[in-house]
Amino acid sequence: MIKTVLLNAAEGSARQLRVLEWGAGQSTLSYTQILAAHDLPFQWLALEYDREFFDTCVAPALLYRADTVLRYPDDGRVLHGPVGTGRAHIEAVCWNRTALRPSERSADREADLDDYVDYPAATGHGFDVVLVDGRKRRRCLSAAADFMEADTVVLLHDARHPHYHGPLDRYPASRFIGDDMWVGAGSTARLDEVLAERAAMTASLGYRWHVRKLMTERKMFETTELEHLLAERGVMVSREQVHRLFTGVPERLNPNLLVALCDILDCQVGDLIEPARQAPSRSSGY
Repeated sequence: MIKTVLLNAAEGSARQLRVLEWGAGQSTLSYTQILAAHDLPFQWLALEYDREFFDTCVAPALLYRADTVLRYPDDGRVLHGPVGTGRAHIEAVCWNRTALRPSERSADREADLDDYVDYPAATGHGFDVVLVDGRKRRRCLSAAADFMEADTVVLLHDARHPHYHGPLDRYPASRFIGDDMWVGAGSTARLDEVLAERAAMTASLGYRWHVRKLMTERKMFETTELEHLLAERGVMVSREQVHRLFTGVPERLNPNLLVALCDILDCQVGDLIEPARQAPSRSSGY
């Protein structure tokens, strides 16, 4: 459903799609890749408070993306990815906090995440799509209602929890999609636009995997060599898994594996993975 909303909003926008995401993670990596694969221009702002999680699971992969900026406000640090065309811009902001588990530790419910919640309003520009998928979701939903524009769409993940429902009545139009997703907007017409099923005949997206080509260019012909080099970088994979990396196209890609391969082969993620449209197939939507 998030994919449907992003693509519909991007294709119906006269400007670069502006997306705000409270709670960076795998969604940051995957949904930005989807927009880029459709050649849709966008600006993506991802906010995260858990520094250890961010630096381990998100930042390494993002730094290989063109036109990416990582900001650490508490440290005053700014890191940049490679220079690109400017069509796909990602900005990720992370504060020096730790993982919060309010269901296990009552003190975590009072954690100060004011900067995390208030950051979007301070940017001074609007957003077309807002994803609420981190901590302080009720406050984030209220903040989004304050700065939303006429065409802004807000999505709440894990919407089945009644604890999050307080601010939902601030949105003029809204809809629950299944048990886990809620979508809010300024009008029913806008909801219908972004939730509309995609065209019946759609070209599915895949990718070409270039590990074998890159290894051959670097005169690496033995998969055992790749296995050892991955192990040296803390990525433990079996001989069979390494063989599949060399001879086939992996169905799932671990960010740590991607980062290690880029280091070994002295390349960027875009050199390893080339988005490619496959033959159109009949589909009722995403």
